[in-house]
Amino acid sequence: MRQLGAVLLLLSLACQGTISDPEGGSGGGATSRMCRNSDAVVLGTAPMRRLTGREWANTVRDLVGVVNLELPSMPPDGTSTASFENEALALGPSELHVNRWEQAAFDVGGLVATEPAVRARNVPCGEADGDCARRFVEAFGRRAMRRPLTREESDRYVAFFEAQRASIDFAAAIQLTVAAFLQTPQFLYRLELGGDRVRDAQVRLTSHEVASRLSYLLWESMPDDSLFAAADADDLRSAEQLESQARRMLADPRARLAVRDYFRQWLHLDRVASEMKLPEIAPEWNPTVAAAAREESMRFAEHVFFEGSLSDLFTSRMGFVPPELAPLYGVTSPGVDTAMELPPERAGILTRVAFLGGEAREANGSPPLRGVFVLSRLLCTPPGSPPADADTSPPTPDPGMGPQTNRMLFEERTSPDECQSCHERIDGFGFGFENYDTAGRFRTTDNGLPVDATGLALGLGEEADGIYDGAVDLQQRFARSDTVSDCAVEKWFVYANGRTPEAEDACHLRTLQDEFEAAGGDLDELLVRMVRRPEFVLRPEITEAE
Repeated sequence: MRQLGAVLLLLSLACQGTISDPEGGSGGGATSRMCRNSDAVVLGTAPMRRLTGREWANTVRDLVGVVNLELPSMPPDGTSTASFENEALALGPSELHVNRWEQAAFDVGGLVATEPAVRARNVPCGEADGDCARRFVEAFGRRAMRRPLTREESDRYVAFFEAQRASIDFAAAIQLTVAAFLQTPQFLYRLELGGDRVRDAQVRLTSHEVASRLSYLLWESMPDDSLFAAADADDLRSAEQLESQARRMLADPRARLAVRDYFRQWLHLDRVASEMKLPEIAPEWNPTVAAAAREESMRFAEHVFFEGSLSDLFTSRMGFVPPELAPLYGVTSPGVDTAMELPPERAGILTRVAFLGGEAREANGSPPLRGVFVLSRLLCTPPGSPPADADTSPPTPDPGMGPQTNRMLFEERTSPDECQSCHERIDGFGFGFENYDTAGRFRTTDNGLPVDATGLALGLGEEADGIYDGAVDLQQRFARSDTVSDCAVEKWFVYANGRTPEAEDACHLRTLQDEFEAAGGDLDELLVRMVRRPEFVLRPEITEAE
């Protein structure tokens, strides 16, 4: 088994690189992407993508049909700033990945071989059937590789199966063949190597490759039987067929889990779990409260995605409040599964504890952290890094200065001209959240002084720029901002493609942004429009040089 693992490690390490247009441009921010012909179909790069830890776990469970299958946790998937865990160029395999894939493959193979119900689902024949090896290999392999096996692949796995049966027994042959499938690059990576050339330097994906694009975008997992059947029948060619499948899949509970995970990543919701609070300032704060805060925001975002619009993400007072959060909100919780209306100061997701407690320090909120969040995740314009000698520690009061608010301390810290070039815009957003302390509790005074939560919003567009007062007012401006709307589309584009936008994506992205605006900011409709686009079923042609 170790020898097999070493061979598959070499194969997986070889499966790195990018399927790209030789004229592909690099990403470079909004100013470098201009659409010159909205009717043109121009492709950016199509990087080869390894399954993320979550995609891998979902796929293994769906493949063998065990929903609660225990699997080893994978090392965290690396990302660049404000990106997603499926960022292709950050998903190289490590030795730890390979070791855990190997152990999991061996364990899952043993489960398929020995557990009667799991074996019945995955092995369509018995030991006495003369053609069982091929029937099993072709049925299981088709689902594991998410496409029919080639004749050469089928023969190779059948030979492997028969060799294990001859040297050990039938059950061992099942176990080791399953383990081999789960470690092959065709399982661990989303390979798009088939298809026919349809125009200059562009190739149409095979129907099975399209099926995988759909399933990993909408479910973070492999296709189901219905999607496999559509791919087998080549019924994923027209925009109407793709839309029909997308709407079916969005109605499946798996889509809700995937959407929750998308918002977890986009809105940096994991951060709240790592932020400690001083017990003398926030005695109710603990890991259970932090986990409840993340859960509440994911539930709210899921609700907005399926029942609301992007505007509601920033303006709705609908909440799903766990009992652990009720004291921080000053409400009585009806239970996390029951929607309730929150107090007026809790309109929009950025007035919830997950954001406020996550983008904070142990003693107080952090206007720079909160402002940088807005710029990078809502406006798609992250500020530059601070100077190497910048003091990024939380400012502390000078006892000789008398009472000072948190805002006053930060204003003094960032008052030099060399700081203001960035902090004018960062803190212009960050100060809007000063009504909320380090744990996200609402306050009107800070250190005995009135809270000043006014700010100047810049970069939201003509309809939304200007002076505002407080986070509720600021989020109302986000709700009507074209910049925020365009950024929300760009974030979904990044997630769907596993990379940042490039110059070649300008028209594709602009069309999606215009259609999103026309649809009133309907988020699930955005995904339907995305899969209808011709770019969704195309990839750049691989040249000899690549």
